[in-house]
Amino acid sequence: MKLGTRLTLYLSLIIIIVLSGYGYLQIYTRRDILIRKMKVEVRSIGQALKISLEKISLLREMEYVQELIDALGEDEKILGVLVYHKGKNLLFHSRYLSEGVEPFVDMIKKSIEEDQLQEKFGSYKSNPVFLYIFPLKNKKKKSIGGVSIIQNTTFMEEDIKNAKWTIFITVLVLIGGTVFLVLFIVKKWISQPVSALMDGVNQMAKGHLNIRIDLPRGDEVFELGQAFNHMAEDLKEAQEKIIQEADKKLELERSLRRSEKLATIGQLASGLAHEIGTPLNIISGRAELMQRKLENKEEIQKNLDLILLQTGRITKIIQQLLGFIRKKKPEKNLLKISTLLETTLDFIEHQIQRQKVKIVKDIKENLPLVMGDPDQLQQVFLNLILNALQAMPNGGTLRLSASFQWISKEGLGIDQQPYVEVGVEDTGIGMEKETIQNIFNPFFTTKDAGTGLGLIVVQGIIQDHEGWIKVESEIGKGSLFKIYLPAMASTLLEERTEGERKAQGEG
Repeated sequence: MKLGTRLTLYLSLIIIIVLSGYGYLQIYTRRDILIRKMKVEVRSIGQALKISLEKISLLREMEYVQELIDALGEDEKILGVLVYHKGKNLLFHSRYLSEGVEPFVDMIKKSIEEDQLQEKFGSYKSNPVFLYIFPLKNKKKKSIGGVSIIQNTTFMEEDIKNAKWTIFITVLVLIGGTVFLVLFIVKKWISQPVSALMDGVNQMAKGHLNIRIDLPRGDEVFELGQAFNHMAEDLKEAQEKIIQEADKKLELERSLRRSEKLATIGQLASGLAHEIGTPLNIISGRAELMQRKLENKEEIQKNLDLILLQTGRITKIIQQLLGFIRKKKPEKNLLKISTLLETTLDFIEHQIQRQKVKIVKDIKENLPLVMGDPDQLQQVFLNLILNALQAMPNGGTLRLSASFQWISKEGLGIDQQPYVEVGVEDTGIGMEKETIQNIFNPFFTTKDAGTGLGLIVVQGIIQDHEGWIKVESEIGKGSLFKIYLPAMASTLLEERTEGERKAQGEG
């Protein structure tokens, strides 16, 4: 339940309780006022009647007494009057009081005995009545009888009922108006500002740091909106600062990479002089030997075969060297790493079966796409898989894995970014720590027929794709090469959504 709705509900409940209590109190007060008013009227009539009757002799003025009580009975509010003479046990009553007055006579007698007036509510022939009973005394203050005025309370009950409805309607209108006012105020001053803040937070969560909130002035919600705007400005500045620092670090990385390339070129030049110099010396020596032994055809053929072998070696070294130095710029497209790995395995399926190597795949579903050159990345995977196969001449297990991770690029210290991790793991002979430290150096190789340029080409391609490569190895247990390539995070949600739709469709 939203804050505005909850607040409106609570305030409305409080208002209903308070106004209902107020209405009940008003009804109770109105009833009390009407009863008091009725009692005052009856008492006034009773006092006047008492004065009149105590000044005369009831027995000598019986006709006057009857006329008097009949006159009082003409009032629609007075149901009747009873006058009782104790000495002669004589009862005077209004013409409307014909029967069923014995209980009232008993009350008069009780009042005479106790010498006290009495006020009671009762009923007469199913009509609600109010009884005002008092004793009569002569001039010597001796009780001679008593009087009971029977007041019809039906009119009072109707007045009370009308008052109840008037108060009920008034309270209902007050409740409706107050609740509407509360709803309007809560919506304008709480719900709408809070909704604006929530929209701003959601927009900020999506990366829209230019969002600003304009709220009515003069309260704490406005101050909260101002604080939000300041926070958005600070986050925007921090984001720009982080981007600038990241750009600087990336530029520094490129500079370091250029420096590494220059150093690599120096190593290449030195290695090239060594690697090509040796075959050239052999070729030169064999050529001189051939000049001396022109008549020996078998010796000449042997020397020519050796010259061709060394020339082929020089050609291979130069071709790989040119492939490293003259790499073409990656033609990047959106790629599925899983598809690229499957295609690479198809190329060398025959060699895998021949070496009796078991393939284990751990490729996660719904991986985000990667922006890369399919030919170059396939060259990377092919090189690493061939190296793994060569490390397992007697068979073994080749494990290919691919997963999605949020990690920070080593050495940059920037925020975590989405990467696809590709692993190529073998159960071959493994490598020593010193070998691992040198495998990416030009012309370094542990193979008899290797040139030492394969892994440096792999590393160069991965770096051109803004990624990096890691190596783990242990003698006798095998090696693990991990490649990290930047993932297109925007495609991750699309892949998952499509997968969920398919799953729902199958279900």
